[in-house]
Amino acid sequence: MKNKNKLSRYLPYGIVTQNSKLKTHYFITFITLFITFYSVPVTAQNYKGSVYVESTEFSERNDSLIVCFNVNVEASAVPNCSGMYFTPELRNGKNTLDLPYVQLNGKTRSKINSRWFMVASNEWLALYDAPQMIVNTNKYTDESMSYQIAIPYERWMDNASLFLRQELIGCRSQVNMYTYKLSDRVKLAPRPPYEVQSLVALVDPKVEVKTRNRQGSAFLDFQVGRSAILPDFRRNPVELGKINNAFLEVMSDQDAEITGLFIEGYASPEGKYASNEKLARERATALKDYIKNHYMLAENLFTVRSIGEDWAGLKSKIEESNLTQKEQILAIIDSSADPDAKEARLKGLSVYNALLRDVFPELRRVEYQIDYAVRSYTTTEARQLMNTNPENLSHLELYSVALEYGKGTAEYKKIIMETIPKYFDSDPVALNNAAALLIENGEENTALRLLEKAPALPEAWNNLGIIYMLRGELDKAEDLLNQASIGGVTEAAHNLQELAKKREDELKRK
Repeated sequence: MKNKNKLSRYLPYGIVTQNSKLKTHYFITFITLFITFYSVPVTAQNYKGSVYVESTEFSERNDSLIVCFNVNVEASAVPNCSGMYFTPELRNGKNTLDLPYVQLNGKTRSKINSRWFMVASNEWLALYDAPQMIVNTNKYTDESMSYQIAIPYERWMDNASLFLRQELIGCRSQVNMYTYKLSDRVKLAPRPPYEVQSLVALVDPKVEVKTRNRQGSAFLDFQVGRSAILPDFRRNPVELGKINNAFLEVMSDQDAEITGLFIEGYASPEGKYASNEKLARERATALKDYIKNHYMLAENLFTVRSIGEDWAGLKSKIEESNLTQKEQILAIIDSSADPDAKEARLKGLSVYNALLRDVFPELRRVEYQIDYAVRSYTTTEARQLMNTNPENLSHLELYSVALEYGKGTAEYKKIIMETIPKYFDSDPVALNNAAALLIENGEENTALRLLEKAPALPEAWNNLGIIYMLRGELDKAEDLLNQASIGGVTEAAHNLQELAKKREDELKRK
């Protein structure tokens, strides 16, 4: 493809030694014609006859660029002592490439060239740029030839144009040069859309102080006007049994240590507010005393609060119900009247007895929360606890077990995508890491929902950028990937390169 020594084509017209300078004055004319049809008639000034060039193929095929055209030379198109050269040329901006040329010789010129090769030095012959084909013409017979060449295809050729450069070397060594455009653009072979080779970004969880809790509600029954807990009274055995089970579960775990107990008492709206407030406080205190004495716990572990009348709980239950006069009840609850006035207005509704029977008992309760700390585990211990007590494991401990199984394994994917999000459902790191694996699994919609809950995490920006890139929303993807790159996510730089390739591929398809 390289021209070893372009002047070696013309030396027979002037000086015949390699190092000497050309003594003949060359007249060079540059003419560029932009022709949109394939058949190009080529006529030299003051020459009789024409050369017709017809482009038959300019396409990509089997990883090669195919260039084909036919050349028809009329008799007398090339004078006896002249030579005519056709050089196909690819152009795409700064990228250009000359393809092997075609040489047409007049009758006298062909004889001169023959003699020249008999006397030319080996050094000159080593530098000689041989044509793809040579045609020796005469003034009586038309000549036809087919030019065909295949070269390795390169990406820059996608938008290249095909030109034909014609050089006429006259009898007195004058040179006339013309350029013709044969084809605007290469015909590309059908290609599947570029598949982005993206890199998702995961985040290593940080070490945490493992605090856990058990929560529950106790619907205890008290004697009228009293706050003492009677273990055998009505449904108290069942309700106290729930509390006992929660405490036994925590206290039987040798790796757990109770750090705090929170108790909050609630009363329903019937009766005077002051009485209900006192009753709620005393019943919460009663449950605290029961637990403290039953389990021999220190006083400083407890925090006790109360809400005299649970109007917020009442509103929530009414909104969920199908009670008649629902809108009137909600209007009373939302009013600015004091609690006793609200209760009086509720009594005026026909649905009040239903409230007393079906709703108010659900508001009389004591809620409790057991806070406890769990010791740290080695990866081996954590792996053993995976199937028995996974809630005691930290995010980092679960992640370490996943890594021990190995990336790409079924166990790794299950821990990252299912187990960790189950116990850390509001942790941005957990959501991002699960989304990253979902992207690799082709589940972009589910991944998007998780990533939208982790808006301040640079790794999440990277993974969101991948989703939008896969969807073809390249501008949005670029903004996110740039933000991720600024945020220090190394994968983002690679993904930006992939985005550029995707953009380039889409431009080629327009």
